[in-house]
Amino acid sequence: MRARFPGFLIIVMLLLVPLALGQDGNSLIEPYDEMMVNPDVNISFPPPVYVVRDSIDIRGTVNLPNILSFFVEFRPLVIDMMDSDVQAEEPWSPATIPQRSSVVDGILGTWNTMMARDGLHELRLKINTGDGPQYVRLSPIRVENNPPSFVEETVQTEVEEQMEVEEPEEAPDPPVEPEPVEEALDDSPRVVAQVNSNVRAGDNTFYQVVGFLLEGKSAKVLGTSSRGTSWYFIELDSGVRGFIHPNIVRAEGDLSNLERIAPPPLPPTPIPIPTAIPVAAPPAAPAVPASGPNLAFGEIRMEPHPATCNQAYTIHVTVHNNGNGDAGGFSVEVRDSRMGTGAGQATTQIGYPPVPAGQSRSAFGRITQNQHYEEVHHVNLFLDIHNQVAETNEGDNHGATAAYILRRGGC
Repeated sequence: MRARFPGFLIIVMLLLVPLALGQDGNSLIEPYDEMMVNPDVNISFPPPVYVVRDSIDIRGTVNLPNILSFFVEFRPLVIDMMDSDVQAEEPWSPATIPQRSSVVDGILGTWNTMMARDGLHELRLKINTGDGPQYVRLSPIRVENNPPSFVEETVQTEVEEQMEVEEPEEAPDPPVEPEPVEEALDDSPRVVAQVNSNVRAGDNTFYQVVGFLLEGKSAKVLGTSSRGTSWYFIELDSGVRGFIHPNIVRAEGDLSNLERIAPPPLPPTPIPIPTAIPVAAPPAAPAVPASGPNLAFGEIRMEPHPATCNQAYTIHVTVHNNGNGDAGGFSVEVRDSRMGTGAGQATTQIGYPPVPAGQSRSAFGRITQNQHYEEVHHVNLFLDIHNQVAETNEGDNHGATAAYILRRGGC
């Protein structure tokens, strides 16, 4: 009988372990049954009878309407039916930091198991609510940061045997890098606008403006003027074609074989026919003289370009006398306004001395625009604004510089 007593005692102890652990007011639920898990409060990982080491993420759910905070704690598990009081008195240690937000099937916290000694432990999820604390307990969990030496030797032996059996894999051939393909350089002729620029129907400022090439934008070059003026014949992205002055653009690409493009004829200058008068009456002077001066715009230049709101800029204007008579003194009026609407008009007048036939005069004025910044503006010019010069053609006394976008500056 004495020889059988130890085996019988062990069986009795194993049967009484759950009773011993059940002495704590917050008893464990044994055996573990997924059907008994509260879907709103649970620990889903690690499961019972699990070995952990280093740092692990404890997963689960805490989803209560009146939650104040929650955290996970741990303590050593005493497996001894005679030490139930010892287990009840064993203090809990925090495993994770408290959280306040609900978690659904997520990470409840990270447990650094190095804080626990190796062996069996139990976990407890403590939820503080307005109705008092609630608990979810889980055990056993084995902490094994320092496995026995024979376990390490066994693992090392298995690794070495596997390395001896496995044949080394042949190193794959290095990938063949494709040979670099030289990109074809775009050598097509083009121009890039240095300032906001007019595109005209011909190679002279007398021609009508048919489009605009804004600063920094490029256009395809189709040819140059056959008159030798060096104006480029270009095509805008919109498909509009016209001439642009070479001094306000930067030419790029192969310009050696450009086609010579003939500009259209200059707009005709109408000369009115004098009305018939009675023989007895003295001859009446025609409204527009058949000969005499004819003023027309030449180069028009802004400095700086584009202008800045509430800062004066300078407008340089050259006027030609294309007629066969001298022109007396006159004025040019400059009007800066919002493009399309004419709103926010700012003006200035530039005075000119007499201009002999076939000669030119240059002068400048200053103008300040303080409205409609970051919008497109037009600068319109009007020759002989007070009709001081009787010209053979009064119909060509207006023109416009390139459009520009008014910078905001201090406005």
